[in-house]
Amino acid sequence: MASDSAHETSNGQRLAAFVRWLEDNGADLSRIEVREAGAGGNGVYARRDIAEDERYAYIPHKLVITGKVCLQTLGSSGLEGRALLAAFLVHERFVAENSFWKPYIGILPENYHTPLEFGERELALLEGTPIEHAVKDRRSKYAEEHSAALRATAGIMSSEVLTLENYVWAASAVSSRAFSKELVQGLDEQTASSEVMLPLLDMMNHQPRRRVSWVALDSGIEFVTGSELKSGDQVFNNYGPKSNEELLMGYGFCVPGNPFSHFHIKLNYEKDPQYEDKRELLEAAGITSCDQFIRADELPRDLLPMLRVMAMTDVDVHYAQKRLRKEGKSWDVRRSLEYVGLHNELRARHLLLFLVQKKLEVFEQVEAQLADDPETENARVARVYRDEIGAILRATVRRLALDKQRLMAFACDLQPLTQTSMPWYARASDDDVAFVKPPTAEESADAPTPKRARTSSSASEDPESDELEHRFLTTALITADSFALDEEFLEAISQVDVDSDVMLTLFVIRVMTTAGLLPWHEAVGRLEKTFRHPMMSVEDLDCVEMYGEMLVEMGEIYDSLFPLLSEHFPEVFPIDSFTAERFVWAAALVESFRVEVPVAGQQGSVVDAVCLL
Repeated sequence: MASDSAHETSNGQRLAAFVRWLEDNGADLSRIEVREAGAGGNGVYARRDIAEDERYAYIPHKLVITGKVCLQTLGSSGLEGRALLAAFLVHERFVAENSFWKPYIGILPENYHTPLEFGERELALLEGTPIEHAVKDRRSKYAEEHSAALRATAGIMSSEVLTLENYVWAASAVSSRAFSKELVQGLDEQTASSEVMLPLLDMMNHQPRRRVSWVALDSGIEFVTGSELKSGDQVFNNYGPKSNEELLMGYGFCVPGNPFSHFHIKLNYEKDPQYEDKRELLEAAGITSCDQFIRADELPRDLLPMLRVMAMTDVDVHYAQKRLRKEGKSWDVRRSLEYVGLHNELRARHLLLFLVQKKLEVFEQVEAQLADDPETENARVARVYRDEIGAILRATVRRLALDKQRLMAFACDLQPLTQTSMPWYARASDDDVAFVKPPTAEESADAPTPKRARTSSSASEDPESDELEHRFLTTALITADSFALDEEFLEAISQVDVDSDVMLTLFVIRVMTTAGLLPWHEAVGRLEKTFRHPMMSVEDLDCVEMYGEMLVEMGEIYDSLFPLLSEHFPEVFPIDSFTAERFVWAAALVESFRVEVPVAGQQGSVVDAVCLL
């Protein structure tokens, strides 16, 4: 970094010069003092007792760095936002020998302890966390801004002055200290920056949930306490409900036990063939962001509704879009996404648990390979953040595993004769009295909880958990294991070379025509009256075009099986029950309500299943 005169004196001398500059230009610091706050930083402290809601400081607009101030020096450069403010700071520090802003520049840190300045071993502590990729993105963004700033200020600053290192220093100052220009709304200007630099106010350290307020006057900004202060107390600011991820990236510190900390995941479904239709449904529900922030004690409000849309089958999407077109804004899409149906809930919950488990797996693999932490302040702060991320991931996996067990128990306890948990388009009506849905976590709070929730794909040592999962896979769902409940079918199908989808299709027809095959007989009988796959809509040309090939393929599969199966196994596959129309309907049912269930103890393995309850 190029040398400058602003940082050649001691910190105490620079603070004294800064205070004189403030007061000489109309600031009121009579109730506070600025001094060192330890750990190489500075802070603001009360000189005397200050009552709640009392004014304790004031700075005039003259001391605010706005976009207009920057443009007066840099000209109409085309820069805006952070790049404009950063280029101005570099100019005032390294080029303007008699800068009006020199006392302020002098108290800005020479180094910002953000991950952008971490060494290799310090950065290793961030591997497997969201910040690992955020650092790369931020460096790339700053490099782009630096190139633009070089072009825009070519006649004002040389590349030897506006180096990438100097630009990163200035951009870090802006990111960690700038405020919204709304605080200076009394200024009559059209600024090219949405942010401003506020000397003095930007020296106050952060304390979560601290009540603070500022009053925008025509002449400047007045600082008002949100709570009583005693003489000698540090005067804190509140940077807002920021997580440690945001604090570390933007300011270079973390708050142990931060109540706003979270784990950031980005749900990407752009490659989904039905992306546009699903995006339209999400927008109708008021969900527009793919970024989700998971806290240790709660899931984001939009997370499960978004996953339910992502987990929708093409049939789910077809009927949702049909309803959206028919009912428009009168349809409360958001409310409908609180629960779509049991098959969808299983798919969405599995997807979420899989995503978080994979994040935790990567995190723990990195943790196992880390050497001893470097004895640096950067490493100490990074360790606070890393431990917090690990705690959030583990707590979330435990919660999701418990939710999964509750969902399995709900499915096992359904009474098919009088209850259904199918989506609205597969019920007698939208307000079908037979419809039930799983209790929420809050509604389940008083219910007995399993002794141990499986938190990974490894085998459980808890017989209760194993018994519940076995019952779920053999009775609540239809899987290949369910065939054992019908010995005649199992014997016959073992002699036929067909894939798992065809086996499930044949078993569904067998269930329809065999009253003793509980619990699915009643469920399938109800669906035969209420469910119609879009491919059956011959009057809908779009459906014919979309499903025409699938319909032909199913017909060909049927012709390859019958009447041969009926001739060899007439008691199992009677031809009057296994008609072509019924085969196509059952195959469509299997495709529409398919779920994949992870196999305990076999990482990466799943069981193909059909959820018809």
